[in-house]
Amino acid sequence: MQASSVALCTSGTVAMEMQLARLPCVVAYRAHLLTEWFIRYKAIIPYISLPNILLNSAVIPEALFQECTPSKLASLLKDLILDDNLREKQIIAAEKVIKLLRPPEISFGCSTRVEMSVPFSDCTPSMVAAYAVLYYQRKLE
Repeated sequence: MQASSVALCTSGTVAMEMQLARLPCVVAYRAHLLTEWFIRYKAIIPYISLPNILLNSAVIPEALFQECTPSKLASLLKDLILDDNLREKQIIAAEKVIKLLRPPEISFGCSTRVEMSVPFSDCTPSMVAAYAVLYYQRKLE
């Protein structure tokens, strides 16, 4: 990823990995017709990639379902490669996404209720995700 200026990725964990790497990307997602129908008409979400959902914005271009064609992907990638401003917007958005996912303090509760402090740099992505979910759940209680 270090040698890349843009990436093509699927919706899911890899879209978040692109954000962590501050690598501008285009999200591609195809699915069975029934899955597409369910997502479009039942799930009613404006975006499919987690960074766009978190920011409530189409910062990362998405080529979804029937629109996920080679020519559409080529066009979106070409725009991203040639437009420094689009890439910079994604990098700035990545900082916002990372800030949303990073709880204000990094300490993980153990089953013995003893708090164990772990430096953020030593945390795995799954530890950070689990802590963020638990932190916000406790905040809502």
